[in-house]
Amino acid sequence: MKKLNIKLKLSLAGICCMAAIIVTGCKKSLDFHDVILITGTESGKLLPFTVESAPATYAVTATSTGKVNGDVTVNFAVDTSLVASYNTEVSGKYFAAPAGSYELSGNTGVIKSGTNVSDAVNVKLLSVDKFVSGRTYIIPVTIKNVTGSNSVLEASRTVYLKISRVLDFNSIDISNPNYYATYKFAQPYTNISQFTYEIKCYVNQFQPRINRLCNWGPANEAYPNLLRFGEFGSDPNQLQWVAPGGSGFSSTRFATKTWYTVSCVFDGSKYMMYVNGKLDMSFDGSPRSFELGALELGMSYGGYQFSQSIDARISEIRLWNKALSRTEIANGLCGVDAKSDGLITYYKMNEGSGNVFYDRTGNGRDITWPNQTVWLMDDNNKCVQ
Repeated sequence: MKKLNIKLKLSLAGICCMAAIIVTGCKKSLDFHDVILITGTESGKLLPFTVESAPATYAVTATSTGKVNGDVTVNFAVDTSLVASYNTEVSGKYFAAPAGSYELSGNTGVIKSGTNVSDAVNVKLLSVDKFVSGRTYIIPVTIKNVTGSNSVLEASRTVYLKISRVLDFNSIDISNPNYYATYKFAQPYTNISQFTYEIKCYVNQFQPRINRLCNWGPANEAYPNLLRFGEFGSDPNQLQWVAPGGSGFSSTRFATKTWYTVSCVFDGSKYMMYVNGKLDMSFDGSPRSFELGALELGMSYGGYQFSQSIDARISEIRLWNKALSRTEIANGLCGVDAKSDGLITYYKMNEGSGNVFYDRTGNGRDITWPNQTVWLMDDNNKCVQ
């Protein structure tokens, strides 16, 4: 009997525990309230506003997590003061769209009773005339307040509309073995402990041999950095970075007739290659000083220009005396501000005529192409910034 009483007590205790869990769960369910957020921000606050030409319009709405019992009015506003805090939050360098370049058509939307999505307010981009080339602009649209008992989900109160412009750009042809150049700076940059090198490339076809793309480093070619495809038995469309501290092969297999931005970063201890803004591969290095005194386009290195040339076009070459962050790289896929901190040489290669590539930083390191320049601009030369 004693054992039975113990078992009964244990059973009652278990039932009580289960009841407590059920009651707690019910209480949590009863405590749940629907909230309001800007539509589309459930997984991120930065949304693309793609603009092929101005004017262009983006519709912003608010969503309730459940159907509302009565009409709810949502008041929207553009608040450019939020850009600074967002940059801090994501370690970004976004710019508020210039005043006068956009307008908010109306500032209220209503979630009608029995529904959960509001009427739209329209953000209209009027002009990009005041936009600085290479800068990434955002328009922060926020919920100022709502009527009724529904609260706003703070994490999704604001959407940051990233102005993604479709840009045409020029490029130069380096498919002819004679289309190459080596440029040596009159005043090399010395004692550099970090650097970033970037280039846009578009390969027409890969030859079943080494295809050399470019080279940069000291003026005397000691410890150069080299980008080449198809080396040491690798796939013809696999890119190798040969650096002073070692080498590595890309995970990416490059497609033909496709633009890629390759960013090579050394942060003082690691070499990292990014392809189109995403980390592709890395290998360890060691602290050392570098000299940036020469830049080679096409391939004249060691007399190999004929046997190891590449059938390609290139654009947007940049040298930095710092290690760019992943965010900085991603934001600069189409171009950067020529006055960016740490940018020491910038060849946009967008002149479209002549055979001089101007250093857009104003540092005066212009390149004169040794042969007639073949400029290429067609429907392939487009970039969404």
